[in-house]
Amino acid sequence: GPPSPTRKMEKVALALLALMGAGTAHVLPGRPAPAAAARASPTMLFGKAFANDKNLSPQGPAGKRERPKTVEVSFSNGRSVQAIPGQKLSDVARAAGSRIQYDCKNGECGTCTVKLNGRNVRTCVTKVPAGGPFKVQVGDPAGSAAAAKTKDLASQLQAENAKKKRGLFG
Repeated sequence: GPPSPTRKMEKVALALLALMGAGTAHVLPGRPAPAAAARASPTMLFGKAFANDKNLSPQGPAGKRERPKTVEVSFSNGRSVQAIPGQKLSDVARAAGSRIQYDCKNGECGTCTVKLNGRNVRTCVTKVPAGGPFKVQVGDPAGSAAAAKTKDLASQLQAENAKKKRGLFG
């Protein structure tokens, strides 16, 4: 006939003890000792209950990953750094100690425009492309939005100062 509930409980207890015992033999009263080498695996205990759990899939060796491919990015301040393709150009510039002015930080104002291999790009939204090496010219590239904005602000400031009356200390 079918095994009794007590017998089922004994089998489960033996399996759990084998898992925890790390090879030591545990004997239940009236039963023979399990073989020293016999250990219950999670599959024996739980069957296929966790077969579809993605977190339990086989993993590679712990701590061993391939280094990401890098490209060299040289800045006009004379410093070069290694960057990962897809990394924000603003982060790479900061790592190289290159001082770039930012205003909106979403690519609309053009204050952070630099030349990347001769092409105007906005540092705040540009990612390092694959390939390389790359040269970044920092400063106001001729005709950039930042240069035009600076000229407009300077002329406005001069006009405002010319209108003001000078006091004792001004």
